[in-house]
Amino acid sequence: MRIAIIGIGGTGSACSRHLARAGHDVLMLEQFTLDHDLGSSFGESRIIRRTYPDLLYTQMMAAAYPLWDELEREAGEQLFVKSGGTYFGRDGHPDIAAVISALKSTNTPYEHLSAREHNARFPGFRLREGESAVFQADSGFLHASACVRAQTRLAVEHGAHLVERCRVEAIEHEGGLTVISERDGKRLEHVVDRIVITAGAWIDRLVPALKPALQVTKQQYAYLRIARNAAHFAPGRFPVWIDAGGVTGGEMYGFPSDSRVEGVKFAAHLEGAPVNPEAMNREVEPAAIEALRQYARERMPDLSGEVAAAKTCLYTNTPDKDFVIGEERGIVHVSGCSGHGFKFTVLLGKIAADLALGHRPAFDLSRFSASRFASA
Repeated sequence: MRIAIIGIGGTGSACSRHLARAGHDVLMLEQFTLDHDLGSSFGESRIIRRTYPDLLYTQMMAAAYPLWDELEREAGEQLFVKSGGTYFGRDGHPDIAAVISALKSTNTPYEHLSAREHNARFPGFRLREGESAVFQADSGFLHASACVRAQTRLAVEHGAHLVERCRVEAIEHEGGLTVISERDGKRLEHVVDRIVITAGAWIDRLVPALKPALQVTKQQYAYLRIARNAAHFAPGRFPVWIDAGGVTGGEMYGFPSDSRVEGVKFAAHLEGAPVNPEAMNREVEPAAIEALRQYARERMPDLSGEVAAAKTCLYTNTPDKDFVIGEERGIVHVSGCSGHGFKFTVLLGKIAADLALGHRPAFDLSRFSASRFASA
């Protein structure tokens, strides 16, 4: 079949690779350039982990890990750095208990570390008395931009065609499916058998029914320089980490030194200010960065607090933080990753490919149906 993929980020590039490798005629349409920094899939690092307080996501990650391994083998490059990871909070935190329950249910090995045990193993990090951590050795980080580029390159090697700076304006259903796009001031029409829309923060332009269910927010992160004991922050000596109670209404999280950007990366997983991705202020806000610096002073005293780099990105959120996945009239849509979706993109791409081909996905997708927002 001839299949158009609209939006070539993490999920779109994965879907393109799966379909092209299966022998389909794949057209990849990207409104910006490949690996642009305006959406949600750009950057050197995204956490990958099995530690979810939600059993379904823990089960889905069990399916995603082999797909990432397969991608690395096919691409012939390192895309996944296995540093180990900790998910921590106060003793008795319900999310810690839920993570342990999900790991036990899936027979996933883990360690439950006291604050003293954690700090001895990871001397760059300070847990407080009365806190504990779930350590899971399979955690680490994905080189996000490299993943997008690798999957796109492999899709093209399998025969897919990438068109950059091509903005899709409409989809017509008369006599089949036609994608109407604009490139260099010219109108283009692409007649296809199926369409997969993975346009991130811009998806509601093409799937208006999703607009009430999605909110795009501005997120910010920073790399802080290391003042001393740099070896303590290297992968293997320092884990990816999530603080289940780091800030009111959200979580702090971070990474070891990734060797590609100076310093140690910090971010806050909470809903930022709602924005229009077409016309937003992409400047980093000093107050947001100061909150990260303050947190670092308390938890990682070997950092200097000096900002080596800082940047903004986007979340496309659903009210319940679950994905939105569906298919209707030959059009598949995947969205609403809510800031925790990149680790799933290789699997979401496969699910989207299966839906486009009329195959039954391995997971029950009813929880991700947009119909759950109908009453709202």
